[in-house]
This record gives sequence, structure tokens and C-alpha cells, in this order.
Amino acid sequence: MMQKSRVAILIPGIFDRGKSMLRMQHALGDAGFVARTIKLKTNSGWYGMEPMARQLRDLVEEVAGSGETCALVGFSMGGIVARYYLQRLGGAERVHKFIALSSPHFGSLWAHLLPYKGGRQLRIGSEFLDNLNRDAAMLEGLAPVSIWTPYDATIVPHTSSRLPVGSTYQVPVSLHRWVPQNPAVIKIVRTELTEALEGGGSR
Repeated sequence: MMQKSRVAILIPGIFDRGKSMLRMQHALGDAGFVARTIKLKTNSGWYGMEPMARQLRDLVEEVAGSGETCALVGFSMGGIVARYYLQRLGGAERVHKFIALSSPHFGSLWAHLLPYKGGRQLRIGSEFLDNLNRDAAMLEGLAPVSIWTPYDATIVPHTSSRLPVGSTYQVPVSLHRWVPQNPAVIKIVRTELTEALEGGGSR
């Protein structure tokens, strides 16, 4: 039986080396979590979600002890990177909680402006996203949560930010890039991660 650890890995969005996650990382650290932000290489998505998901897999193996699970919090593209790891690289065995912040689960119109592999994967109706959404039920054991804002002008339509499974929170944040820094969002994440631990020491 895997033991739940207090490790929480934060996965930033496209072109982001982690600055957007600093406030959340500090808040989770103050709440007793071991919060780590992954600095994804080729975070433009040039080579697609797959190599970034493998980087995430490697970090999980590094920071979560043998026989332990961790939590994942993915912002924007980071949530899709997390989903590929969870649903295609066996990550669901090493994770007990998954939270997605304004991630384009059903694609975004803006991705059509990115003429490379990652952009094609994040477009509305892409085969990549359709494939993940067909078996999104794989995430149900991770008590998945999606947090989204109705004012999102980056994830278009903004309803694309709602996972097809799990719980959903709507938080009125003015700009996409402010979502992971918003105090209400950080409070929800902290509460969800804490409750996931209190629900039992193993799974």
C-alpha cells in the first residue's frame, strides 16, 4: 500500500519557468507541505507534451520516496502535462491528488497560433486531447479538481478549463496568468491538499 506524502509538485504553464507558482509554493510550504516547482525544459511545447511529462515523471521519482505518493498541481499547459503523465506514463500509481488550474482540457482557440507540435496538441478538437478525455475516468481515484475563471481570455472558451471528472471551482480572477497567484485559488488548493491527506495515510 502506498503512503501519502506531503510532497506537492507544481507544474507551471507555457513559457513559464515557475515564477507564476512562487506565491503558491510559499503558501503551501507555510502549511507544512514540501512544495516543489518543476522547471520544464522546452516549455514552449515545441516538442509536445510528452517530453515534459517524462521530466515530471523523473521529478516525482526523485522527490517522492519509495512507496509514497505525492500531489500534483498543474497550471494551464502544466495541467495537460500532468494529465499525460497520469494517464499515459503510469503516474496515477504515484499520485494521490491532482488539481488543474485553468488548463485547456478541451483546447483553446489561441493554440491555433502556435504552429508546432504542442500548439497542435492544445487546439480545440485535437486528437491528443480527445484521446485523454476519452479515458479521463482514470483520474477519478485521484479526487481530481479543476479551478477556472469565467474571465479567462487565454483559455477560449473558458469552460474548456473544467475537467470532465471530479470537482470544479469557479473563481472570478481577472487574468489567466493571475490564477495561481490568487489568494482564493491558493486557499482552495491548500484545503484540497490537506483534506486529501486527512482522508487517510494510504491508498
